[in-house]
Amino acid sequence: MRFGLFHLLQKSEPAKRDGEIFAEMLEQTLLAETLGFEAVWFGEHHFSSYSVCPSPLLAVTYCAARTERIKLGTGVVVLPLYDPVRLVQEIALVDAVCGGRLLLGIGSGYQPYEFARFGLDIANKNAMFSECLDILELGLTQPQFSYDGQYYKVPRMQLAIQAVQRPIPEIWVAGQMPPDIKRRVVASGYIPFVTPTVRPVTILTQVRDDYRAVAREVGRDPNYPLALMRYLHVTDSRAEAEDMARRALYSSRISTAMRNDNYALDGFMVQAPPIPDEPSIEALLNNIVCGDPETCAERLANDIAVMNPAHIAFYVQPGGMPQRRALRTIERLATEVLPAIEKAIGPLDRIGGRRPAPVPQMGKAA
Repeated sequence: MRFGLFHLLQKSEPAKRDGEIFAEMLEQTLLAETLGFEAVWFGEHHFSSYSVCPSPLLAVTYCAARTERIKLGTGVVVLPLYDPVRLVQEIALVDAVCGGRLLLGIGSGYQPYEFARFGLDIANKNAMFSECLDILELGLTQPQFSYDGQYYKVPRMQLAIQAVQRPIPEIWVAGQMPPDIKRRVVASGYIPFVTPTVRPVTILTQVRDDYRAVAREVGRDPNYPLALMRYLHVTDSRAEAEDMARRALYSSRISTAMRNDNYALDGFMVQAPPIPDEPSIEALLNNIVCGDPETCAERLANDIAVMNPAHIAFYVQPGGMPQRRALRTIERLATEVLPAIEKAIGPLDRIGGRRPAPVPQMGKAA
């Protein structure tokens, strides 16, 4: 099992400069590389304060020039929002310039507000996702290709630039996917990326079991590897822990409101109502990974027991978390929390199942 950071690049304070948000992200990324983390991930959202990063591939390129070893992941590219022919070229370019360090996270999207402003119907997102994935797989693996789908039609062509990773960069798939896409993900050897947000990790057991059942159906190891995203704050202060819980709730309220099309906007700043049946601050402190190193280690050991993840990406700066506390959390995770977990349950590199080599299906499993 390996670890990483997730950068949503949220703007909770209207006066905070966008450049400052990205400068803080870069500082966290450089610290994560120094501490030996596997990867950093960059979100994608549009037209609201939920995130000021409309292009995770651009964020990857920005950090590629400033890092040497750490892998750089899109978390995620929302496939239906792109022209797939342009996208496949940009993926190849980014993998080339970062020396094969790209982790290609993809998803189908969930915010009707974003789709409407791209002139798209979110009801078509899964079909568009599947066709776009077909084109990405063809473009990255075939010397020449064409495509004739319902949503995309591509005349015979070839790419002038090739990705470093062969046959294809590692692909990670986030979001609530229907059974046909889940089957395709597992058959292709791609990694599902899941999160409980502010709920207990046990809400993901059905998702875990679904993917394991699919793995058995397609002849994969039933201990199929999953990746997990978790809120994290390491602190000895009860007041700071409660503050983190409120910030995580703020972030989760926005994502829930945008998913349900139930929000108000003040310019681009999102005003979100409480989540239906949202947990109390006390419950949140039990649900997210937050507290002193011993508490965080215990919580993560439970995550490992429930989900057996191959990778965990930590979101350490929700709701405008001060940079000094985000950096402190990253450092204490590496120097105090992870060693405590290993002392309790053994070497972490033996946990999570072996990641399969990607075998693109180009629609065959869908």
